[in-house]
Amino acid sequence: MKIHTAVCSPILISWKVKEWLQSVRDIAWEAEDLLQICAVDSMYATNAQFCALSCNQLILRHQMGRRIRKVKARMMAVVEEGNQLNTSHCVMSHAEETESSSRSQRQQLTRLSLLPSDSKPVGIQSKIESMVNLLENPEFPIIAVVGMGGIGKTYLLQHVYNAQKGRYEKSAWLSVSQFFSLSKLLSDLAFQLSRDLSKEIKESGVSEEVAAESIHSFIQGKRCLIVLDDVWRATREDDLLTKLGIPTGANSQCKVLVSTRNKEVCVNLDAKIYEMESLTDEESWKLFCVYAFPKSEENRAPESLKEVAVNIMKECGNLPLAIKTTAASLANTTLPGDWHSKFSKLQKVDTQNDFVMDILKLSYNSLPAHLKACFAYLSFFSEDEQIECEYLVYLWIGEGFIPARENPWDCLYQLANLCLLEIWEDEWVTKYFKIHDLLLDLAILISRENKCAFSVEDALDGGRWCRLFLADKDIDENTISERRPVSPTHVRTLSLSGNKEIGGNIPATLFSGMRVLRVLEMSYTNVSTLPACVGEMKLLKVLNLTKTKIKEVPKCVRFLKSLIYLNVSRCRHLEAPKWIGELRCLQHLEGPFQQMPKGTSTLQSLRTL
Repeated sequence: MKIHTAVCSPILISWKVKEWLQSVRDIAWEAEDLLQICAVDSMYATNAQFCALSCNQLILRHQMGRRIRKVKARMMAVVEEGNQLNTSHCVMSHAEETESSSRSQRQQLTRLSLLPSDSKPVGIQSKIESMVNLLENPEFPIIAVVGMGGIGKTYLLQHVYNAQKGRYEKSAWLSVSQFFSLSKLLSDLAFQLSRDLSKEIKESGVSEEVAAESIHSFIQGKRCLIVLDDVWRATREDDLLTKLGIPTGANSQCKVLVSTRNKEVCVNLDAKIYEMESLTDEESWKLFCVYAFPKSEENRAPESLKEVAVNIMKECGNLPLAIKTTAASLANTTLPGDWHSKFSKLQKVDTQNDFVMDILKLSYNSLPAHLKACFAYLSFFSEDEQIECEYLVYLWIGEGFIPARENPWDCLYQLANLCLLEIWEDEWVTKYFKIHDLLLDLAILISRENKCAFSVEDALDGGRWCRLFLADKDIDENTISERRPVSPTHVRTLSLSGNKEIGGNIPATLFSGMRVLRVLEMSYTNVSTLPACVGEMKLLKVLNLTKTKIKEVPKCVRFLKSLIYLNVSRCRHLEAPKWIGELRCLQHLEGPFQQMPKGTSTLQSLRTL
């Protein structure tokens, strides 16, 4: 039956257009994979000792020709389907809107200097003083900061924690989040309290209950300050403090600070409640001006924009995160049209629902296409996880997000300037980043729409996934290899980091069919080697084997001619292979090598060793 869009309902048309756009995305990915494989095969032929075409090369070219013709046929079918749906108008309108909203960013964004996240704290000092007073009161061993997402709970606790931790014998900060791993929380807590305690628990391989008992014995009698950030659930029958070994009795000298959106958590923890208040209108305006007018004297708003700026600020509901991201998205334009357009979009946000997320989506929608991809990929990491910026940059490069002639570090600073992530340096001038939990929720939401799986159940539900983010899921190698994803041939990123049950000689079936894999993240697992089939991944660019059980760089790595990032750090008794010089594209090499690896002089692309 032929369907005419004129008589279809708007919902049906919207669903069909969305399905068509996914088909466009799929065929674009397939075409990109094919072109990159052709480029890699060409590089292999160029580097060969004899350039004359062999029979195998002719067969390969014939096969590539057939695949290209199939992709072209599919492209034409998708175009014809789009013509039948009359998608050109809505797609072009969306493209023009995106182009308009991001034009000024592309023109000026890279010229902005990075705003330190705490350079001009607003509306926080009185709250810090109130929290310190509660902290010094012996009647309140547990204090919980309660408030909606984006109101600044974590920001407040960071200031209190940094100011007060020096007054205690031991201190620790744990990011709990909605879906936490108890074993990881125990490991992080033990490490922050004592390196010796952490080593003892890890080497003994004790259960979670025994580890909690060890932590309890260590803390007992000591003045400790422990922060549990972003707690979602805590019941009397399932007490998180008890499971972590944190003493809270009358004789305990331990102080616990909690942040949560759920007041029931405070009741069940028997905590003193500190309700986080929104900013005042005056504080909100001051914060808005800091991020919207960073170049003007004393962050003053131009008279031509002041009225619309005030209106925009009010639409943000006096919530710091919404104010910062909205203001930062306007910092690169003084055109009244851009400001009124933003105000118009904010007015359409439904304040009865999760309006903070809708406001954050507006900032995301104004990004250029490559920055949208870069932001969504932040879902690769856990909430409040502190990651080296350099690794993130290589992940972006490996996935092909960075346009030609674009500096990937500029992309990082652009997202930071827009308050979509935070960057800071340690004492060794190493740059790290982290992302707010609400922004991480947004990145995950966007990634799910772009074929990213975040659980084994998702990965095995029959979807055509392009990325499998399965870090810290307490799975082993058989969990996936025994039940293969339906379309492994489209997987571009596989992250199994932190799954310590994955160990030994990992079976080849785990990677079978993953011919277009670009990123393989196996850090903090117990693998001792990689199967030979990994060497057949012609497009693999990032390989992370940090803190695994490998005793030598797997031989299959020798054949990864596209590899740009190799990390085997924190692996014991490791020697650099003699063939390392054959990885001509390698830009970053990191490992516990006792001496300069032979052959590095031939690595002309190497930037970091």
